[in-house]
Amino acid sequence: MARAHWGCCPWLVLLCACAWGHPKPADLGGQDVRNCSTNPPYLPVTVVNTTVSLTALRQQMQTQNLSAYIIPDTDAHMNEYIGQHDERRAWITGFTGSAGTAVVTMKKAAVWTDSRYWTQAERQMDCNWELHKEVGTTPIVTWLLTEIPAGGCVGFDPFLLSIGMVFPQPLNLSMPTRVTLSW
Repeated sequence: MARAHWGCCPWLVLLCACAWGHPKPADLGGQDVRNCSTNPPYLPVTVVNTTVSLTALRQQMQTQNLSAYIIPDTDAHMNEYIGQHDERRAWITGFTGSAGTAVVTMKKAAVWTDSRYWTQAERQMDCNWELHKEVGTTPIVTWLLTEIPAGGCVGFDPFLLSIGMVFPQPLNLSMPTRVTLSW
């Protein structure tokens, strides 16, 4: 009569019991991140409601005749890590990661950030915001060109963006170029 001898491996029994009794991370179903595709949308408790601040910004954009407004994650000194009083992007979006750029149009709002912050952004932003998982100025410019009408004006705080961020390619002055910066 053959019989399993479990007495020699109590750690194996404990390991199997833990593996069978513990839920797998995939079984959680992403309950800690937002799901804007359901009705009503699922929002975790960490989400910040940005409806009022977006409405106020859009009212100001309308009075200034702006089609879009760019909110970077820097301060006037171009620091990556900024003081709490300079966290403009975090205030308008609810997303507190140290890297990312927000853009608001009259109809849409979007945030671009890198892979370090994708999950954090999904946990903190409400469904007013689209998350774009790309970095750099090119995806933002491409998105803006599809979202704003021809001749639309894009606003930004000139103290928060460097010339290299505004004009990533050198300007060809032999071509007619119209650039209007005002503040």
